[in-house]
Amino acid sequence: MPSHSWKPEGAPPVGAWPHEAGEGRADLESTLTRWSLELRTRFPHQIAHLIWDRERVRQLEESVDAVIQGDADCPAHLAAFYRRSLINRLTGLGPLDALLQDDSVTEIMVNGQEAYVERAGRIAPVTVEFMDGEEVADLARRLANRAGRELNTEVPLCDALLSDGSRIHCVLPPVAEKPSITIRRAQSTPLSLEDCIREGSLSEELWEDLCDLVRTRKNIIVAGGASTGKTSLLRLLTTAVDADERLVTIEDVRELNISHPNTVRLEAHRQFSVNQLVVNALRMRPDRIIVGEVRGPEALDLVEAMATGHPGSLCTVHSAGGDLRTIHRLARMALQKAQGFSFESMVAQILDTIELIVYLVREPSGRRRVDSVRKVTPDGLDLRWQWSDERFIRWGD
Repeated sequence: MPSHSWKPEGAPPVGAWPHEAGEGRADLESTLTRWSLELRTRFPHQIAHLIWDRERVRQLEESVDAVIQGDADCPAHLAAFYRRSLINRLTGLGPLDALLQDDSVTEIMVNGQEAYVERAGRIAPVTVEFMDGEEVADLARRLANRAGRELNTEVPLCDALLSDGSRIHCVLPPVAEKPSITIRRAQSTPLSLEDCIREGSLSEELWEDLCDLVRTRKNIIVAGGASTGKTSLLRLLTTAVDADERLVTIEDVRELNISHPNTVRLEAHRQFSVNQLVVNALRMRPDRIIVGEVRGPEALDLVEAMATGHPGSLCTVHSAGGDLRTIHRLARMALQKAQGFSFESMVAQILDTIELIVYLVREPSGRRRVDSVRKVTPDGLDLRWQWSDERFIRWGD
């Protein structure tokens, strides 16, 4: 895909900045930094977008003008130039702009100067022209700044959600060999039940059964590999929860955005880990605890919450299989915190607490679907639903 860039005629060479009365690049950078900080404080909703339309740009320009009017330190003869420089930085993502305007692109992956996109669930390389790795690193820092996060050599990782719903993950050296950017585009509208049934992700009969299991307050794990639709299915399952119940959702990066009326939404931040939030959620009088993704020692607190007064809780787990491998992965995570427990005793406790595992896969074609549903018992796992011969088959109760 071609890259587009604009450069005014007679522009100075790279590194040379217009200046008058001693004004130079350092003055420009300090001014833009000062304005950016004030914008973030006064108008945070205006600087968190990836995709800009005419109306959003107009609103941004008004916000920038409000900041400039109150800045007595900026020389009047440079204000217009500085203003345009700041707006360009906020609205432009350079070589990625064309990809962000392509509605068929659902994910953008940049590995150094190489780039890939996902369309309809399939990954393909694209041509994106970056001058060098430093340009990619600058772009990553700009994205992190837009999300209100810090990204540099001291803090080389950034995982955040922008206000338009897009999720970004950036990695810089020395953690990575070369700068990496991953952007998961937000869908204009959340995936609906009708979409899932039409695309073959699940059947009406399977959905009705899952809803009954949610209503009867079964403890459910949605398992699967990366990008199999776990969060989307978890969001759909919460629509079966009665409106008079109180939910607490806990996420590393907020993605669920469920529409249930009585919901407390917690998001990990710096020193407040998912593990700490699970512990605090128990003090919020929840009927159900919903964890966007269990990744570590919070598994122990969640299992104990499910077993001691919060039935009907739900979570997602990365797993290579919807069988005992999911149980074993939960046990290994829980043992990071459990003292004096053996692996076997932890597995037994989880088997006694978790009641259902819904396992998702992504096919080579890109379709995401339920592969199996297993009922968990202290003696093992019983198959309840299975994808076979291009259809969903029900097994027992």
